[in-house]
Amino acid sequence: MAAAETGRTTKAEADRNIDRVSQSAHQAVDRVTGAASQVADRLSEHAERITGKGEDLLAMKDDWVETAREYVREKPFAALGMAVAAGYLLHMITRSR
Repeated sequence: MAAAETGRTTKAEADRNIDRVSQSAHQAVDRVTGAASQVADRLSEHAERITGKGEDLLAMKDDWVETAREYVREKPFAALGMAVAAGYLLHMITRSR
């Protein structure tokens, strides 16, 4: 009978240890899940911000292109002179020596 009692006590202790370890594992998983959720939220916020900046840059590019077109329409000879000067400077910078 003493052996049976010792076996039950050992089993009860093992069950308590398993429950403690299981509870600790669940808490660790919950903490990791919470941290991962926070990281995912932050990444989502940054992605939204980057998307917004990209859209702003595309709109800015469109504005600049339209402004350049208007300038060329209003002052075609000045625009042609600037294009020739820019081409010449580029040629002088990139020519082989």
